[in-house]
Amino acid sequence: MSKTLNEHKLATSKKLMEIRECLPDTDITLKQLIDVMSGEGVQFLVIILLAPFLIPVSIPGSSTPFGILIILLELAFLRNTKLYIPDFIGKYELGKSNVLKLFEILEKILGYLEKISKPRGQLSTKKQFLQLNALVSIVLAFLLFLPLPIPFTDFVPAISMLILAVSTLERDSYLMILGYVAAVLSVIYFASVGYFGVEIIIYTLNYIGIPI
Repeated sequence: MSKTLNEHKLATSKKLMEIRECLPDTDITLKQLIDVMSGEGVQFLVIILLAPFLIPVSIPGSSTPFGILIILLELAFLRNTKLYIPDFIGKYELGKSNVLKLFEILEKILGYLEKISKPRGQLSTKKQFLQLNALVSIVLAFLLFLPLPIPFTDFVPAISMLILAVSTLERDSYLMILGYVAAVLSVIYFASVGYFGVEIIIYTLNYIGIPI
């Protein structure tokens, strides 16, 4: 029983490693990346596309194409239609070293998440909650585009979406609830920036020991 549970807990990371092995040993466009992963489902695609927002130094020019593609994926899921990829997004090219960097950060973060994740509850299997996840992810993806000169404006919504995606794949309703809490906190964080202003947020972060 414990062996089966452990295998399931590692399912997302195992699949990620399999996908990594299928990638060409050259630079790759987003269209090619999507084609390689076409049979893996929306959540795996979203997880891969979130990677640039989770690394300390983002890949130049990646925010817009990756963020838009996340929104298009979730909209296609909600409407049950085929994914449409605009040419300017599909032709965006990732160097091999950057691709490896993305997979490395994902494997590290997923390792932490899967230590606390296991199949439990019924929320993660209900269609209405999967649709809610998509709607929440669309809202959070829009937050990624806001040009705010303060830390965590990419990481906070991205980690919330990652938790929701992993909770769906691992069928973990408790982790899904944690994802909703993280999403609410993300919105509150962005709202506080709008309400108090960037300068006050920067001052507060500096005060608690986070230099800007």
